[in-house]
Amino acid sequence: MNLIKAQRDQLFEYGPFTVRRQRPGEALGPLAIVDQMTLKTGATIPLQQHQDDEIFSYVWRGSVRHEQENGAEIMLNSKRMLVVSAGDGVRYAESAPLIETALLQAYIRPQHSGGAAAVHSWHRAEGVAPDHWTLLAGPQASAAPLTLRQQVCIYDVKLTRGAQLSVPHLPGYASWLTVLEGVVRSGELRAQAGDALCDSAALPPVSGERDATLVLFLVRQDAPAVMSGTVSGS
Repeated sequence: MNLIKAQRDQLFEYGPFTVRRQRPGEALGPLAIVDQMTLKTGATIPLQQHQDDEIFSYVWRGSVRHEQENGAEIMLNSKRMLVVSAGDGVRYAESAPLIETALLQAYIRPQHSGGAAAVHSWHRAEGVAPDHWTLLAGPQASAAPLTLRQQVCIYDVKLTRGAQLSVPHLPGYASWLTVLEGVVRSGELRAQAGDALCDSAALPPVSGERDATLVLFLVRQDAPAVMSGTVSGS
């Protein structure tokens, strides 16, 4: 197991945006980029083009307006998340019009190039479950409410201080656990906001040193993946 510490050279500031970018690397092949972003109130990402990217958006504080080229809008917050399967191409804009926002965006390389673009959101009235992993996104054959065009499963949990949980695992999958807020321990390692724990196999149980919000990616190591994505192919 490795601890990927939040480093200053991962941090970029663009006006009202602060982005911490992590690249999980070859062992997590299809999982190209994991961004943790802070958007100041009024921040706007103008209409942009994507193709061959699977984009998972997860707000853990504040809200984001996702606006499609046809004018359709989806408001993302801690109870609603989003997957964009860009396929042959899709254009959308994003903004934080109401309040400063903390957002995770993961860029995943799909198994195949092309296909019709698709945008899916999922709302859960209860928000993040305390001390219980929730499957958020996964391949079509999975039970996940959001579908990815890749052998990747995404979970979240609100780990309370003093609680300990086993970490989900699937045979043949590597693990990448992102700490969005709080402090956790796993084995001999201590991870805090901005850090990630990763392994080519299962991760040890995690315990909450402080209340923590965690997002887990399980990535099929031998899954084919295209490199033609606008962001995921970079």
